[in-house]
Amino acid sequence: MNKVDLYIDGTRADAFNDESITLNLSVQNIQDIGKVFGEFSQTFSLPATKVNNGIFSHYYNVDIVGGFDANVRVDAFIEVNTILFREGVIELEGLQFKNGEPYSYNVTFYGKTASLKDQFGEDQLTDLDLSSYDHTYNDLNIKNGLDSYVGGTSNNIIYPLISSAEDWYYNSQNTGHETDGNISFHSSAHAHGVFYYDLKPAIKLKAILDAIEADYGVTFNSDLFDSTDFGKLFMWCHRKEGYMFKDQRDSYPSKRINFIAGTNFNLTRDYYEVTSTIATYGYMRIDFTINFISGNECEFYAVRERGGVTEKIATQQITNNTTGIFFIYDLQEGDLIYFEFAPKPNWGGGSLEIECNVEGKLPTVPFTSQFDAQTSGTLQVFTTEVVIADQMPEQKIIDFITGLVKMFNLVIIYEGNNTYKLEPLDDWYAEGSTIDVTRYIDTTEFSANRAELYKRIEFAYQETEAVVGEIFRNTSGGGVGYGDLRADFTFDGGDFTIESTFEHMLFERLVDGDDAIQTEFAVGKAIDKELKPYIGAPFVFYAPALTPTLTKTVAYVNTGGTSDEIDQFWLVSNCNDLASEDITKTINYGTEIDPYTGSNQTGGLYETYWQDYVTDLYSTARRVYQFKGVFPSDVMYKLKVNDKLTIVDRDYIINNATLDLTTGQVTLELLNDV
Repeated sequence: MNKVDLYIDGTRADAFNDESITLNLSVQNIQDIGKVFGEFSQTFSLPATKVNNGIFSHYYNVDIVGGFDANVRVDAFIEVNTILFREGVIELEGLQFKNGEPYSYNVTFYGKTASLKDQFGEDQLTDLDLSSYDHTYNDLNIKNGLDSYVGGTSNNIIYPLISSAEDWYYNSQNTGHETDGNISFHSSAHAHGVFYYDLKPAIKLKAILDAIEADYGVTFNSDLFDSTDFGKLFMWCHRKEGYMFKDQRDSYPSKRINFIAGTNFNLTRDYYEVTSTIATYGYMRIDFTINFISGNECEFYAVRERGGVTEKIATQQITNNTTGIFFIYDLQEGDLIYFEFAPKPNWGGGSLEIECNVEGKLPTVPFTSQFDAQTSGTLQVFTTEVVIADQMPEQKIIDFITGLVKMFNLVIIYEGNNTYKLEPLDDWYAEGSTIDVTRYIDTTEFSANRAELYKRIEFAYQETEAVVGEIFRNTSGGGVGYGDLRADFTFDGGDFTIESTFEHMLFERLVDGDDAIQTEFAVGKAIDKELKPYIGAPFVFYAPALTPTLTKTVAYVNTGGTSDEIDQFWLVSNCNDLASEDITKTINYGTEIDPYTGSNQTGGLYETYWQDYVTDLYSTARRVYQFKGVFPSDVMYKLKVNDKLTIVDRDYIINNATLDLTTGQVTLELLNDV
């Protein structure tokens, strides 16, 4: 018999003498190959002793304020014969009473993999610290991102040729080309092309993973994530329909005006503090003058701070140099009044500089002055910053990780010290050992059954409503999206679907309307079939290389309204290289015709990461075996789920193992190695 000790939050828990901890060891289960499992125990009981009552903060007493939170799993570990066996977390399921008194706590132990979800909780990608990738919203950074990387972002931010609102096309003819959406370059005087405000940044997936590691104190050990090809994968920073800033309500954070001179005004923190006199009225009059040095439109705000909470309490729409008055209401003594400005929502960018004078007065005749403040020749300059976290798609961090798991058939294994190994299933199995356990197994009585099969297997991204992808699904795809894969069988089983949490974009290689010759680049379009801006689920794509130097160049319409000629871009693609013969991987699940190469491109996700497993599943030689035995403690310690077990000269793959830690009794569900 083994001595088994459970430690919960650092304290050794008392156990019943006759209670065993039975651990289930599984990574991917043949009955549900779409899920990634960690280790978990069957629910077991702990006595309601003084020690355990302390661990669970007397959970039976509902009158205790701030007691044990059963909704949160607690760190735990198991020792077998005083040797660390597994780290994980404990979940309190409930408790039992006898004779009206607390008798036992029902708990379940989960391996550390389960704690990842607990650590991330409901946190979103936008909650990550991505500040090292923030940058100024200007022509220099956008143009650098088109054919290189945005400066100061450690080669992690680009601006891909994906339209957020326009139905781009290409027509190089000399007349009749002055229409919205034509991105052909003619001359700097022509105001059509790729407008700077239609572009949004994209961030490397590896940079997102690095931020998760830093923010949550975890380490991802993964050859896949460190590979060259994975380093070419990006997520488009597309949080809102349409443009990133232009035409978005409250898309430009307002800037506080820095006053240089004034009376009864705090010039250090730029506020007026409401006096008892004004509080008696409850409102006051504001006289203001705004002069533009550059630009000619803005919004001007009065902002109230009360009890640490700030709120815009008045907004003035300003066009050209303006002198005016307005009133602010609901004022209490001690309120702080600030003044701020921002571009109007339809501002596309460029330069915005103002000077400002304000004066606060009693709200009634004779309108006696209470304070005044002036910028005194100090320009108030509005510079737009692209805050990458604010532009991240709406997606939970755990769903981001899940999306990668379902693309690349990953297993997640805890390695200690908050380190998690994430590798494709085939690679992880290849790292396992082979252990001969024949002498510990009852080979006289066991079973061999056929594997449960599915009548339909489908690998899919989130269904897109982006116009190019939707047209494909409803025509060439026959109801199956571009990049998705579906296979039907003549079995009686159910359906099995692997559905990524991401959306898949079908890119378009534009054709010149003048000569019907293909351009040498591809574009993406985040618009729907009505040609309206479209949001969808997060888009993931390859930016594998720059396009060749273009003969059919593109017009980039800058913040000054003139066109720059661009002759090279990042290729936006679902393939890991530019030329068909160099492509070895795609993020299509199946084999698809790539719109850029025009060829069927193999090396999809199913072929690379899923095919071996599914093919073995449907092999006529595949059997599911049930064995029983007793493992000594040394075998228990070294056993890993990616190990192969040899039983009487035949190797088996572990599908599931149920292990009684006290007795060593084991029930094995094994797959013969085919």
